[in-house]
Amino acid sequence: MAMRKGSSIVFAMPWHITERGGGAEVQANYLSQELAKRGFKVSYICQTIEPNKVDTVETIGQVSVYWLRPSGRFPWRDQNKYLAPLREIQPDYILQRLSSNVSYVLGNFAKKNKCQFIWVCTDNMSPFKDFHQAKFKKYFSVKKLGFLKYNVFLMNAKIMDWYRNKGMSHVDLALHQNKTQKALLKKEFGLDSQKLISGHPEPQRTLEANERFQKKTILWCANFGRHKRPTMFVELAKRLEHTDYNFIMVGGHSDKAYVASILKDAPNDLKTTGHLSFDDALNYFSEASIFVNTSAPGGDGFPNTYIQSWLRGVPVISFGFDPDHVIAQNNLGTVVDNVDEAMIAIERWLSSAPEYVKKSNAIVDFAKSHYTIEKLTDSFLELIATIDAKNL
Repeated sequence: MAMRKGSSIVFAMPWHITERGGGAEVQANYLSQELAKRGFKVSYICQTIEPNKVDTVETIGQVSVYWLRPSGRFPWRDQNKYLAPLREIQPDYILQRLSSNVSYVLGNFAKKNKCQFIWVCTDNMSPFKDFHQAKFKKYFSVKKLGFLKYNVFLMNAKIMDWYRNKGMSHVDLALHQNKTQKALLKKEFGLDSQKLISGHPEPQRTLEANERFQKKTILWCANFGRHKRPTMFVELAKRLEHTDYNFIMVGGHSDKAYVASILKDAPNDLKTTGHLSFDDALNYFSEASIFVNTSAPGGDGFPNTYIQSWLRGVPVISFGFDPDHVIAQNNLGTVVDNVDEAMIAIERWLSSAPEYVKKSNAIVDFAKSHYTIEKLTDSFLELIATIDAKNL
């Protein structure tokens, strides 16, 4: 079976980026739309937050989106809801870009119906067999939930891991984003995964490098989760309060008291936007001079924000997170360990307009040759060909 035009592929995801989600949903949407443009029959199965859309099918771009009711506190109880759309579509390929109990449903369906199950690793916790348990323990404790509730939800996490791990045994092609994930997937599941790059559309509107340099805008964009370490950016802005740099934080958190605690010592000229839609957040990248990433190393797979920055010629200053050393090896920004080093890096990048323009243009050229949607899709189709060849 070869993935030729007209082949059917289903993206099985928890959400669609038009409603909610993060980097995984962004990349799934981009790839699904580009495959549809190239003549493949593409469907997308996911949950919806809008009750009137449950069990309906909507066309978004050129992709048929099958909307499902959202799961409750125990997602494994209704995981079979993905089966009805799968039976209707009868795909040649199923793609899941997430660690989830739904892998069990997808893997079993693929095995019984002779279609290929493709699994894409997201963050660096995803390769571990105790993914759901580790995630639960990271955010909750007996003290926080109480003994009974803690153990009920811990058992829930164990059940989700059991289903997820059973499903992983049916993966035909595993894809990773960095070398750490590749090594862990081999160790945990015995999977020989292949690298799938991420991709973004080339921006329709952006500033010339010299104009972007003159703005001296330092951008941070993420949710305010603790692993994103937003307090480090606030400290950076405060330490550089005496300069003419403009600091902007895009993102938020549902816990307003928590957000207030982060911003209580923020300088007056630090602009915060709160949560924005994906497209609205993207507008800030088009006018940024530098993007700062404070996420803890080892969490994310390959940040979408890096590619969004580079396609616009915006260098990335990262607090220790440089997957496969791509930043350091290609002069796409600066990797730092602390706020003092970040201050020095910002001053170096914004000390000379001619030097900034030269490096910014080189960053754009590199990004266009490595991280566009077209490159992502080409890479995906080449990888699909490897499992098709095995099945001849």
